[in-house]
Amino acid sequence: MTTGAKRGLAVLACAAATATGTLPAFSDDFYKGKQVAIVVGFGPGGGYDAYARLLGRHIGNHIPGRPNVVVQNMEGAGSVRASNYVYVNAAKDGTVIAAPNQNMPMYQLLGGKAAQFEGAKLQWIGSLVGSNGLLYTWHTSPIRTLEDAKKRETPLGGTGTNSDSHIFPTLINKLLGTKFKVINGYSGGSKEIHIAIERGEVEGRGGNSWASLAASNPDWIEQKKVQFLVQIGLQPDPAPALQGVPVLIDLVTDPDDKRAVEVVTGPTVLGYSYWLAPEVPKERLTTLRRAFDAMTKDASFLADAAKSKMQVTPQPGEDLAAIVARSASMPKAVLERTSQLLEWKN
Repeated sequence: MTTGAKRGLAVLACAAATATGTLPAFSDDFYKGKQVAIVVGFGPGGGYDAYARLLGRHIGNHIPGRPNVVVQNMEGAGSVRASNYVYVNAAKDGTVIAAPNQNMPMYQLLGGKAAQFEGAKLQWIGSLVGSNGLLYTWHTSPIRTLEDAKKRETPLGGTGTNSDSHIFPTLINKLLGTKFKVINGYSGGSKEIHIAIERGEVEGRGGNSWASLAASNPDWIEQKKVQFLVQIGLQPDPAPALQGVPVLIDLVTDPDDKRAVEVVTGPTVLGYSYWLAPEVPKERLTTLRRAFDAMTKDASFLADAAKSKMQVTPQPGEDLAAIVARSASMPKAVLERTSQLLEWKN
């Protein structure tokens, strides 16, 4: 068959696909023989690491050229280090994907000094799951409710002031009068904090997501080893173990307080999400978005997630971009007050 005939058939295939509302398989040889790095903003063992490795095991099968996909852990400042690296220093050709803390766009939006990135410019590939944040204590702790937490200081494990493990308890203290004391400095995401909880070094944690806890410590849930004090989300999670656990946004009545909670709650919708730096060519973003969407429908990917007890409720990159854009449109006064509540000195 001549080159012209082949081109003609390709044009006809595209026209037919357009007429039926589907697209032909996307072909791009750029990734052939290359390595794609997923840069996680935490150490091994936590939810961000686990979901990034799930992504890494499968997305390469759906990227044209089938590149080798590796996960790199880059701890530091609650994921600011990893975010800055991908945004500023990493290759801008679509071979480096960011997998940082979900609150990084909020951190930058609220004036975080260390941010070298702009949330509104991130190119979102997609999210594997959005999940309510939790504040919980160990079963031996006498602090079983938020009312209990108003009576005495309660130490909680944290990774840093930019992470949910610090943000959630700090905001709750300011708005509800609790006395949580965050002990920052634990590395390795969930793993080190959970070891500290089991050893009795701290009494709980204020920043883990339900999806992460269900995947990493299902025995804690089944054996009722943790006491859930509050959820951070826009709506209650339907999980049986969280029935009756209050949602922070429902506990505040002052309009200004509620808007501050909305700002902090927004990242829980982003969840375990992945983005590219703004300079990455749009065609590479398209390639990775298509691969991500195809992967989330793949039976082997879904079976792997189920085997690991990992929840998957994917969201496309376009939706994530819209979420961040809405947050960026919040009135400046609301953002400034939220920053003050979180004790971020800008």
